[in-house]
Amino acid sequence: MDIDNVTEVINSSINSLYSSFLNSINVDSYEILDEITFIDSKILDNTYFISFLDNHSHSIIDIANALLLAFLIYYGFSYLFSHLSGNSVEKPFQFIIKFTICAICVNFSYFICKQIINVFDILTDCIREYYNFIFSSKISFSYLGNQLEEIFFSEILPEPNFFSFEGILSIFISFGIFNLIITYSYRYILIKLLILLSPFFILSYSTNSTKWLFKMWIKNLFSLLSIQLVVSIILFITTSIEYNVVDATTKILYIGALYALIKTTSFVKDFTSGFTTDITSGISSLKSSLH
Repeated sequence: MDIDNVTEVINSSINSLYSSFLNSINVDSYEILDEITFIDSKILDNTYFISFLDNHSHSIIDIANALLLAFLIYYGFSYLFSHLSGNSVEKPFQFIIKFTICAICVNFSYFICKQIINVFDILTDCIREYYNFIFSSKISFSYLGNQLEEIFFSEILPEPNFFSFEGILSIFISFGIFNLIITYSYRYILIKLLILLSPFFILSYSTNSTKWLFKMWIKNLFSLLSIQLVVSIILFITTSIEYNVVDATTKILYIGALYALIKTTSFVKDFTSGFTTDITSGISSLKSSLH
């Protein structure tokens, strides 16, 4: 086998793998992105998730209610020893008022979380409905996927060629969609975790020594939920781009928009100093939140 044949076989193999990878990014991928990005109150309807919330002896709320007594005892000892040590402790009346409010909120924590989610869902729907009013189409990743399919993949799928400018741009798009799925899946899990543990974070506000946990929780919950607002705005701008002739400039603009969607989590994190759903920096963000 001469060098030309070896080169042809390698080139054919790479293009075959390239074609398979492009075909794997299909309509289902964009539908998954819509489901995990635009979060509404249905996130609380999962059967296994609800099993943690049921009102039985081992539910999360019952455990939090048991800890209420522990926090009350802790404050009682702290208040008694403050007279001996001279340390300042908040006044009993002030503590009782705050403790009572926290106790009520603990038992309605999932209702509170549901209303917070509904607020962000309504704001997101406002942006999407405004887009629908102007362009008579629903803003979504599925709609973006149709545009990407028309601009990038319709030309190269019949005869895929990795070693071309269009091929390189298309592989960037494919990896970008794959990156978005992983990134927003991580965000989805984080939101469910913060909601599940919400009774404990709300309980932590009852004492001055632990209320920083509540502040961290509420800040990061709002940070993660607000990502879908920024995503909606980026999709609004991106999908409203008019193109008559698909040229290199149009393709690069869409790649820039996809990159903006990938960096949305970092932007929101920098803006709110909350969690980022960039996996590489998630651990460092958590450590900084704890200090």
